[in-house]
Amino acid sequence: MVTFTDEARHTDNIHHQNDSSMSEISEMNQEIGRTKKKKRVRRSKSYHSCQDLAGNISNDIAKYWAQRYSLFSLFDSGIKMDEEGWFSVTPELIAKHHASRVGAGIVIDCFTGVGGNAIHFANKCRHVIAIDIDPQKIDCAQHNATVYGVHDHIDFVRGDFIHVAPRLKGETVFMSPPWGGPDYAKVDVYDIKTMLKPCDGYSLFKLGTSIASRVVMFLPRNIDQNQLADMCLSVDPPWAVEVEKNFLNGKLKAITAYFEQQDGSDVQDASDTNPQNPEYHA
Repeated sequence: MVTFTDEARHTDNIHHQNDSSMSEISEMNQEIGRTKKKKRVRRSKSYHSCQDLAGNISNDIAKYWAQRYSLFSLFDSGIKMDEEGWFSVTPELIAKHHASRVGAGIVIDCFTGVGGNAIHFANKCRHVIAIDIDPQKIDCAQHNATVYGVHDHIDFVRGDFIHVAPRLKGETVFMSPPWGGPDYAKVDVYDIKTMLKPCDGYSLFKLGTSIASRVVMFLPRNIDQNQLADMCLSVDPPWAVEVEKNFLNGKLKAITAYFEQQDGSDVQDASDTNPQNPEYHA
């Protein structure tokens, strides 16, 4: 059964400034310049932490600097990011929404990155297992969980989820796999069979169904939604899926697919449904 929920819309009022702002990017570039020249004025520890971070990211990531508080509201408390984290971390309001949808139990965050989702799962769920193959990302995620005061509720695992999966069990599997960088937005339709990493979306979904009765996938906004219905039918018995559009400040950011294991009597052929589009606005 395929369901399209209401929009998930969020408005980010945290440090809300006119963030089209070239001034934010200009500010960042000035910080980078000061870092390189080592002519800093002594300021607070949190300011120095942010300035160090600014000096370590490329010009390609500069535009994300203006969005830093929508990614982590406690950014100035010393949040750590690697370069990929800037464009891959889930915005905080959407991560909180994911946590509110999942509920209690054990959540397995399969591609935790710098910890954006794991942190908010830890505030809502019994326990979180956060996995990433990149040791730098695990270091960032552990540090950021400490900043948010939830480190003790998360087990961090450095490893390849595909290899670790057979040893895992939980109530919910959450997947925000690499989309292929910012270039994903340049295609009209994102194909999860060929473009999702580290393997195709169908294989990831099937792996998730072997671990938990709920699989949540955070996916590009230009996903082919027919593929989500096909994924439901790729397992026996078929699963149900609820597809949600995630908006932030009026802009469509991503799609979240909530897959659920169903009793045989409740299963409906996905091809027979004619749902309305659901949306979630933050």
